[in-house]
Amino acid sequence: MIREYKKIFPAVLFLLFAVFVWRQFYGFNKNDEIFYISTVYRFFQGDAMLVDEWNNVQLFAFITYPLYCLVRLFHDSNEGIVLIFRIAYLVYQAAVCGYCYWRMKRFGWVRILPALFYFVTTPYNINSLSYNTLAFGFILLTLVTLSSMEDWNIRDSILSGIFTAGAVLANPYVVLLFVVYGILCAGHTLYRKYAGGQTEAVLSFRHFFWMGIGAFLVCVLFFVFVFSRGSLEEIFESITYIVMDSERQKSFWEKFAKYFIRIHRYYKFLVYVTGILIVLKIADRKKKLPSMFYIAVDAVTAIPYIVYYGFFWEMVGINYMLIPLAFPGIIAYVVSEKKDRKLFYGWYVPGLLYTILAHFATNTGILTVSASYMIASAASILLLWQAVKEVDKKQLYLCFSIILAVQFSACVWQRVVYVWGDEHLEYLTSALTMGPMKGIHTSIENKHLYMEVMQDMNELQLTKDDKLFVVGIAPWMYLNTEAECGAYSTWETLETDPLIPIYYEIRPEKLPTVIYCYEYEESILDTEFAYEFINKGYEPRRMRRGMVLERR
Repeated sequence: MIREYKKIFPAVLFLLFAVFVWRQFYGFNKNDEIFYISTVYRFFQGDAMLVDEWNNVQLFAFITYPLYCLVRLFHDSNEGIVLIFRIAYLVYQAAVCGYCYWRMKRFGWVRILPALFYFVTTPYNINSLSYNTLAFGFILLTLVTLSSMEDWNIRDSILSGIFTAGAVLANPYVVLLFVVYGILCAGHTLYRKYAGGQTEAVLSFRHFFWMGIGAFLVCVLFFVFVFSRGSLEEIFESITYIVMDSERQKSFWEKFAKYFIRIHRYYKFLVYVTGILIVLKIADRKKKLPSMFYIAVDAVTAIPYIVYYGFFWEMVGINYMLIPLAFPGIIAYVVSEKKDRKLFYGWYVPGLLYTILAHFATNTGILTVSASYMIASAASILLLWQAVKEVDKKQLYLCFSIILAVQFSACVWQRVVYVWGDEHLEYLTSALTMGPMKGIHTSIENKHLYMEVMQDMNELQLTKDDKLFVVGIAPWMYLNTEAECGAYSTWETLETDPLIPIYYEIRPEKLPTVIYCYEYEESILDTEFAYEFINKGYEPRRMRRGMVLERR
């Protein structure tokens, strides 16, 4: 159908890459993005994972640690580190995209679409290597490898294991998918052994075994890294507090039910239409309704949601718009005569299951769930195409083209225009010229804030002998100094946090020399938190952007 698609893919990827590189220079994300980098920075400074750091998402930093070390090998400071990591994220995305395109040869030219679909999406439009983006990338790599496997070979099995290990480090809940997959492989192998017939390569237990070997290789490196800095006793001493997160401590059934409630709330009509179509198809045993009807109706129902969330929804539409495309995929599979079970059960279904696991792993509800639908929606593109090609009607080709054109247009639009944590793109006119955010354009107000904090940090004259504790949500401050992190996490730590005294009781050597209370007034000095430190000899003083307690 498209003869020159082998030239189209690299050309489009290069064009998108260039546009997104330009976009990386805009937007000052004070919170999430900097947290990802500040976490790996503390490990670069020598802190022990699972001992000195207590944030429960910290394992992803094991993946980004080599990259950070490589950057610092050629760049002896954190100046401009945010922009460097943004470009590194684009390179990671391009590599995943290229691998997916290469592996999906059996799908022909249409493989361009799911590969590029991944490239034009990113959760929250936060362009950084985080537990979310790494998990999505590694899961996609795993599922593409499995669904594209024709014959068994050790290389593919080990690669699948390495990708799975990366996904587990980014989101430990993924280990449940790995266990379920192992049970399926064992069951299928035993069934074929006693019932006869050929064992599917992707469901053979030897594949799962070598997949486990690949995961084990990463596991060995991980344990070497962890135990080179902390002991098992220290880890056990800290682990209780690492998993202590009241925001995620909901009952299983409450979290499970809320997943479906949230999908229903935001995509109500699409849920009903898809459900009715499935029931109609099951009831229509005489096939009075053509396959074209089911596909067209569901696709047409999905398009308004993509348009609404992609072009008119103000609150993180870049996430919300990824769910609708997943619905026509299941309809396409149901109505297809020649069902691609490997694609459906090896990619689409695990992709849906991961969205449930993402819901259990986060306290952000529909935001992370919708972002994770990228995986299932990418498979949905292939399922749709296979059904459309089978029916072979011009109207369906047109319908397929329209829904994909709308989806890609919305993704690129959101990727360029939407700004997480800063003003709208047109107001980002002030360039930051120093520090970790060097090279980034932000609003006039944010530049003023940034420069004032930079002045505060310069006046504090922090050295390698200091330990800094930032109260509030300003992880980027840790990147602006050579001082060690003197907190249990660089993420938001408020003065009311019950883990603060526990952390210093267990890790007394991490007691800070400087406590910077970001954006706090003098009223914080009348809190129990301040009394505790003042009684230990800390001296308070007012600075441009908050209060400081020092004992040096």
